Amino acid sequence: MRRVILFVSLLLLLGCSSKELTKVKVADMVANYYTPYSSTNILVPQKIDVLWLKKTDATHAQAKVCYTFRFLTGYNDLVDYMKKHPKSFLAKFDFGLVALLGKKFDGFKKGDVKSRCDIVTFERKYGKWVIRSL
Repeated sequence: MRRVILFVSLLLLLGCSSKELTKVKVADMVANYYTPYSSTNILVPQKIDVLWLKKTDATHAQAKVCYTFRFLTGYNDLVDYMKKHPKSFLAKFDFGLVALLGKKFDGFKKGDVKSRCDIVTFERKYGKWVIRSL
């Protein structure tokens, strides 16, 4: 009987959990967006601030996000490594991320702390909010 009550309580809690897009979820999504798939340490988020969040309709939203990253390696070092090791996890899975970071943070070097503000667009797909553009 206890197990049944516990199971029903768990289902009730999961069913009532918030599926709304909040500033905390937006900050987590932006941090995850810049996290590499490989185990390569590229950057450490220092600060992520969501200045505003607005829903344009039931399936679209926008947020202004300002963030500061400390880079643990330089852009040129990452590119050189991928050229020398084209079959590495970094080259296979994080090529796009390295290109995006190079474009957004223009020639970052190891130890640099850089800040940026962007408008992030979200779309609700299959009941979850996902980043559509950053």
